[in-house]
Amino acid sequence: MKKIAFISQEFSIEKLPTYAGGLGILAGDILYTANDFEYPFYGVTFVNKGGYAQYKIIDNEIRYEEEFFDPLEYFLKIDEKFHLDLKDLRIYFNVWLYNLPNAKLFLIDTDVPENEEKIRKLTRRLYYEDDIEEKILKDLLLSLAPLVIFEKLDIKIDKYHINESHAGFLPIELLKRYKNIEEVKKMIVFTTHSPIAGIDEFDYNLVEKYYNIPDDIKNISGDKLSLTKILLHLSGYSNAVSYKHKFVTEKLWGMKIDYITNGVYHIRWVNEKLASLYDIYLPNWRKEPTVFAYAKYININEFRKVKEYLKENTVEYINTNGYLNKKFENDRILISVKRRFTEYKRFHMILWRLEKLEELNRKYKIQVLISGVWHPKDEYTKNAIKWIIDIMSTLSTPVALILRRGYEQENYILSGSDLFLHIPRPPFEASGTSWMRAGINGTPTLFSRDGSAVEAIIDDYNGWFFGSERKYPDEPYNEDLDIENFYNKLDYILNLYRNEKEKYLDVSLNAIKTIGSLFNSYRMFKEYISKAYRT
Repeated sequence: MKKIAFISQEFSIEKLPTYAGGLGILAGDILYTANDFEYPFYGVTFVNKGGYAQYKIIDNEIRYEEEFFDPLEYFLKIDEKFHLDLKDLRIYFNVWLYNLPNAKLFLIDTDVPENEEKIRKLTRRLYYEDDIEEKILKDLLLSLAPLVIFEKLDIKIDKYHINESHAGFLPIELLKRYKNIEEVKKMIVFTTHSPIAGIDEFDYNLVEKYYNIPDDIKNISGDKLSLTKILLHLSGYSNAVSYKHKFVTEKLWGMKIDYITNGVYHIRWVNEKLASLYDIYLPNWRKEPTVFAYAKYININEFRKVKEYLKENTVEYINTNGYLNKKFENDRILISVKRRFTEYKRFHMILWRLEKLEELNRKYKIQVLISGVWHPKDEYTKNAIKWIIDIMSTLSTPVALILRRGYEQENYILSGSDLFLHIPRPPFEASGTSWMRAGINGTPTLFSRDGSAVEAIIDDYNGWFFGSERKYPDEPYNEDLDIENFYNKLDYILNLYRNEKEKYLDVSLNAIKTIGSLFNSYRMFKEYISKAYRT
C-alpha cells in the first residue's frame, strides 16, 4: 500500500473546533476511515487552536465568542523544531500529533517565540486573515510545511492528496525539485469542492515577495496564480465530490475530471441510542455499512419509540441552548437546518414567506431550528441573522437559533429532528454531507436539486425534492417559483407526518437503507484507493 499524505486546512476531530464546516468534517471522516482500513495515512493541517467562529445572542445583539483550546490537552508534541524558509523569511513551527492506531494527523503550530506576531497567528484561527498577504503565507505554509515535516521525520510519501486548493503551492515546489511535470503528476491527487469558496487566486507580485513562481507555472495559470488551475494541471488524478459537481467543475475550468461522491463515517455520526437498535436488527453494520440496505427489517414501532425519545432530548437541548421566541414542545413537528451559513446555502429560506410559514404552523403545529456558524466577515449572513432576530417576536411559529457547530449539536439535531432541510441554490452545492448524517439517523430531508442528493434521492421514497434543476450557473433560474414549490412540498410532507405517519416512517427507514449503505466513507475511501492511490 502506498503512503498517503492528506492535506486540508481543516479537520474535524473528536469535539474540537478545528474546522468550519463540511470540508473539515469530510477530512476527519477520511482520517478515521483510513485508520479502520489500516491504511498508511498521514493527515496534515493547522492546529487552529482559536477555532473558527461561534456566536451568542445577548440583548438581541450577536456576540462573537472565542473557541480557544490548549493543544497540549489533546495532542502529543513532537520533540523536534521545524522551520520553513521563504524569501527573506524563516517561519518556525511546532508540530502536534493526533495519533490513531493506524493513521496520524500532524497539526502545524506557528505560535512559537521565535516568530514575530504576524507569523505566530497564522495557525490560530481558521480562514481568518487581516489581508491577502496573510492568506498567501497561510497557503505557502500549508503547502510547503508538510514536505519539511515528512523529510525531517523520514517518512516517504507516495501520494499527496490535496483537499481543496489551499495547499496548491505543494506541486509547484515538487516541479521545482523534479523539473518534470509527469513525475509531479504521479505524486498529486486533487479533490476540488465548492465552485465558490476555496478557489485561491493571487497576484504574482504579491506571491513573489515570498516565493518564486516558475515560468512553466505562469504559462499554465495565466494572468494570476490560480491554485485550483495549477492543481488540475499538475495532478495525476483529480476529482469532484459528486456526479453533478463534476460537470459544474468541468464547465468552470474547461478540463475533464473524475468524481468520487462524498460519504460520511457512519460509526462516528450514528446516535448511540439508534446504534443500539441497529446492533439488534443490522448486525455488523459498524464494520460493513452495506448492511444498512436491510434497514426495512428494523421494527417500525421500536424505531418510532427511539426517534420520539431522541426528539424529546433534542427539544430539551434547544430549549436550554437556543435563542427562542417560544418554548419548543415535543408535540410540534421539528424542522431543522444545520449548516455552515453562507448566502448560496439559503439557510433561512423557510422564513422568506412568513405568511406561508404561519399558515403551515396553524395547520400542522411546527417549530423551526436554524443552527450553524458563519465567517466573521460575512456581512450577508450577519445581516440575515439580525433580520431573523428582529422578526422572531412577530411570529406565532416557534423559531430557535443555535449559532454554534460541533459534535454535540450534530448528535442532537440530526438524530432528533423530524425533518431536515438541505436547500442550497443550484448548482453551487458541491455535495453536502449533513443530509447524509441525518439520513443514517433516520431523519428524512427535503432537498433542492443540487449536490450529491440528485444521486441518492427518489422523491417520496427516501426523501423529497422541490424546485427545478439547474446544471450550470449561467442557466436561467426562477427562484420565486422554487420558493413557492418549496412551501407546497413542505405542506405535503407535514400532512404525511400528521395523517400518514407510517408512510413517513417508511421514508425515514428508506433513508437509512439507501443513504447508509451507499453514502458512507467506507465506500468513498475504497474508491479513492482504487482510482487515485493505486495508479
